Amino acid sequence: MAKNVIMRTKDGKILHLECHDSIPSTHSLARSYARIGYADGYVVFSENQTEYNSLGQKLTEGSSEHGVYLSCILRPSIFPSQAGFLGAMSAVAFVTALEEQTDKTLGIGWVSDIFCEGERIGTIATEGKLDSFMAYEYIIISFTVKLTDEYFPPRLSDMIKKVFESENTSIPLIIAKNILSKFFALYPKRIKTPEKFMENYKRKFILGGVKARYIEDGKKKRCKILGVESADGRLIVETKDGAIKHISGNRNIIIPDKIKLKSTSK
Repeated sequence: MAKNVIMRTKDGKILHLECHDSIPSTHSLARSYARIGYADGYVVFSENQTEYNSLGQKLTEGSSEHGVYLSCILRPSIFPSQAGFLGAMSAVAFVTALEEQTDKTLGIGWVSDIFCEGERIGTIATEGKLDSFMAYEYIIISFTVKLTDEYFPPRLSDMIKKVFESENTSIPLIIAKNILSKFFALYPKRIKTPEKFMENYKRKFILGGVKARYIEDGKKKRCKILGVESADGRLIVETKDGAIKHISGNRNIIIPDKIKLKSTSK
């Protein structure tokens, strides 16, 4: 049975959270709500999903995954060209929130995957519908991350908060609220000025030097990832013969789910 929670962001925005213990997909449910007119800021949250895992992959029948599964309905007044930066902006908010939950090395993949200790553990999915005037009827943004004690051990501060809150708030819900707080600290005011967050995105980008494969003329070719363009968010890669290419669309690049981290001293 769903539980309804009201959350107020720092700038005063009211969010309505529909909280579940387990559902097939928060994104699918949020899409159905958006189509019938649910308001901007309506959020579907679950601690477990039974249809898709945190990477958007289909789960086997009868299985489930535990984590944070969070889908928010947005009804923005932005242009489609501005929405292209939504994934990057969301990734900055996402990884910033998760950094408060662990001392492990976190980073952003492309466009908005989340890596922990070199393993892809979560992602952001966005889906939008345009009306006849080429304005957004809605956008759904979904944050998904698998929670394990290895990467995200329960913090004492969260345990205390859980005990003393008036409602029986779970640790995943505490994390979900933090993700939403970080996201709405940037959205919508920062989406129109992407330079305000793209430098932060590039600092948290973890794929520099990683070997991958890009798709050209239907063929998979080897490349090395160099970075991300600040102006348009495209991925910069170096091909096997030394040419520099700019990749648009994550369907045109195949990035490993596990990468070797550069040795850094903390």
